Amino acid sequence: IWGLLVQGLACVSDHVHSVPANAIRLGTVLPFSGERAASGVPLERAIRLAMETVNAASAGGLGDRPFYLDVRDSHSDDARGTANALDLLTNNPIGFFIGPEEPRITYQITGAIKTNHMVNLLPGLTSPTYHDPSSEAAWFRLAPSPNYLACAMAKRMLKDGIIKANTVSDPDDYSGTFATMFGRVFTFMGGTLLPGLQLSLQGSSFEGVFANIERFAPDATLLITSPSVASPFLQEWAVRGKIGKWYLGPTLKNPELVRNVPMGVLEGFSGISPDLGANADDFAAYFQERTSVPPLDASNYYYDAVALLALAIAEGIAQEGVVPAAATLQVHLQNVTSASGQVVSFKELETGLALIATGQKIQYSGAAGSYVLNTLGDSIGNSAAVWQIKADVFQTVGFEQCSDAEVYSTY
Repeated sequence: IWGLLVQGLACVSDHVHSVPANAIRLGTVLPFSGERAASGVPLERAIRLAMETVNAASAGGLGDRPFYLDVRDSHSDDARGTANALDLLTNNPIGFFIGPEEPRITYQITGAIKTNHMVNLLPGLTSPTYHDPSSEAAWFRLAPSPNYLACAMAKRMLKDGIIKANTVSDPDDYSGTFATMFGRVFTFMGGTLLPGLQLSLQGSSFEGVFANIERFAPDATLLITSPSVASPFLQEWAVRGKIGKWYLGPTLKNPELVRNVPMGVLEGFSGISPDLGANADDFAAYFQERTSVPPLDASNYYYDAVALLALAIAEGIAQEGVVPAAATLQVHLQNVTSASGQVVSFKELETGLALIATGQKIQYSGAAGSYVLNTLGDSIGNSAAVWQIKADVFQTVGFEQCSDAEVYSTY
């Protein structure tokens, strides 16, 4: 209900206030309802927080042009989300699209992105990697690849003495990719992979899943799903006697999970998520103070998506006098992330914009740490944080890192 209320207020606000004639328009489709509804509000708040910071900066950074955001609900549904995204892309003069969270929606809107020569920034943990070198559009994935996080999960479970493991996952692209890569690495490194199970979102009970877990008798099972599905699943697990040991995938590092499971049930559960770097705690405090909403890991990447976009646009304006086209934005993104220059933190966007406007080099140190982009413009960070739930709080207890060789030697 809270997510729907906030989303409704955001949309009303957008329609009440007219769009500035010189605005740089951003668009996004986020899950404010449905099974992924727990993420919609924190992600929108991250976008708006970065926008407010950029728009409040002194004149000159973006050529006196403010960011303006158009938002729609994906409903956590591929068909409805695609329809809303296409309506947004087709009927509004948007130059930059952020998200979505759902991989299939990303694939369904690529035609509209290409037709309009747009930039699509993909900051979500569940975002796919997509590129079309034949088009004048551009796609940039900022969050770590699920391949590296799945590899890190396999390494950690083996270190914990787990020899036989399986997965329980949603029937979606992200969960399937994560489960597949986990299985490849786990097997390659000496583990025994038992049959994976898919969650049926239609039934009222997970009896069949638990019956198979008892039959397979793994040392541990990796759960890859959303908080809204995991909550009733783990409640039923507790009622059934807490059979088996469980690990949790990246999307389950979410306060919504512990809020909706009885206190103490999740004590000691371990999981994996991106390593957000040295700025993580500072950003969490900053974000909650400014928005009154706890951040998700993906909030860091959504904030950084807007920040990096602003810095790249500012460099394009400083060098070319115009907002850079999709085809040239990659160079500017790489310049503000990898170039040697004054380090600018996520709270120093005004400083960064001012430096760029005068022709100086900067290196952005974001809410999710520093970025290194490959030749396609995608982040190649591959470090993961290992956490445990202690007293209903996610506490980092270690780190894992997978090299390219560890990931791709399994193919």
